[in-house]
Amino acid sequence: MLTFRNSLKIWVNSLKSGNLQKLQDDLITLSVPNLKSGIVVKNEKIKIDSENHINEVNFQITNNVNSPTKHIVFIHGYGASLGCFSRNFSMANLFTDLNHNYHIHFLDNKSFGLSSNPKIPGISNYIPKCPTIKLNDDQPTDPKKLYNKYYKLVDSYEINPKEFKDYEEKFSPILNQIEDYYLDGIKHWKTARGIEIDYLVGHSYGGYWSGSYAIKNDVGKLILLSPVGVERHVHALPGVRHIDQSQDTLALKPSLDPSQYNFLSRFPILKPETISKWYFQPYLPRVLRYLGPLGVQLYWKMWYSKLAKINKLKEKRKSDGKTDPQNVYGTDRELSSIIEYLYNSITNGTMSDIYIKYLLTPSTVSKIPLYDKFMNFKNTDNRFGKFNIHFIYGQYDFMNAEAAEKLVSELNSDDEVVKFHKIDEGGHNLYIDNPFDTNKLIYDIVKADEK
Repeated sequence: MLTFRNSLKIWVNSLKSGNLQKLQDDLITLSVPNLKSGIVVKNEKIKIDSENHINEVNFQITNNVNSPTKHIVFIHGYGASLGCFSRNFSMANLFTDLNHNYHIHFLDNKSFGLSSNPKIPGISNYIPKCPTIKLNDDQPTDPKKLYNKYYKLVDSYEINPKEFKDYEEKFSPILNQIEDYYLDGIKHWKTARGIEIDYLVGHSYGGYWSGSYAIKNDVGKLILLSPVGVERHVHALPGVRHIDQSQDTLALKPSLDPSQYNFLSRFPILKPETISKWYFQPYLPRVLRYLGPLGVQLYWKMWYSKLAKINKLKEKRKSDGKTDPQNVYGTDRELSSIIEYLYNSITNGTMSDIYIKYLLTPSTVSKIPLYDKFMNFKNTDNRFGKFNIHFIYGQYDFMNAEAAEKLVSELNSDDEVVKFHKIDEGGHNLYIDNPFDTNKLIYDIVKADEK
């Protein structure tokens, strides 16, 4: 348990200018104490326009000065920044036995961490609500009977087609602006760097934008770690366009199939107060700092047990005869460093606190699903098939891995260009929960290309 004295110290330090930079530097030093010869670590601020920059930590691996260099780019999820990949920094050591040179870039996505935090003109901080769905459900919710832990099949539901149409017309241009905001950040960073992205790795919210970027821009391979927003659902804008507008009310039959627009996602199990809190939550990270040491303790409690789970995995691996060179994982110092870094990062007040609520519904699904983006890509762009896609989920992931499996099946109807993987003992933050297997899987994907 974090003492009040230490929580007070963390809170006071968080108010100091430059504290996040210091914590990032300390986390890098702690996470990679034994880098192999030939690896250079740099922290750089890359200008992407006259006013904004992207912060990155990169690892340069030189195996053969006469060989080309391949670039691997990591983009984190929401509520995080590049330091959340600290347990993956050591994967640089794996790449020293390959033929090519490698440059691994861990980015603070636009608006996060030490990157610039510009505002999109014209987008209000007040988040419009999704249209109403009336559930016809006489059965009490029994958690033991839910499909895949989160999904309940109700008898039917009713919607107002006009309300849904107005919703689609309102959100479509806004979401286009938000997409440009994130994709331009990656694109301009790449241009400023003067490189090609050989492997684009994105987690969760960063996975959604990595997938969106790859559809519109050239990448070598796409690796998505538990991306948010794959599944279709009742509030998906592409589905709204197929709703019969001739009636005032439509009564519809729901489905448990996440490839269908009548999938209700988690909506039937959400309480009204949970939905209300969703629209208020963008302001909670900023409020957290105003709670002083209490806010530090609340945040600490939320993260400590999640990060400490790695110690059980380390014991399991040890009993299986697997040795791990990075003994720093799971130590009190490592846990403390990550949590303090993340606390300082999220309480800065990123504009993404607002934009993520525009993109996602209270059921944490995207208003424009990756399912639709990828299917449109396959059907309209001859680039499909020229690069491979890997969907990676944790064994205990709360994201809808079934949607990804269905998508993989549809995308592979002609050639097997998309693959699905699961990481043992991993949850949604699989790269944190099990960095050993995550690092090895990404390395194996890269190594296979050298053959």
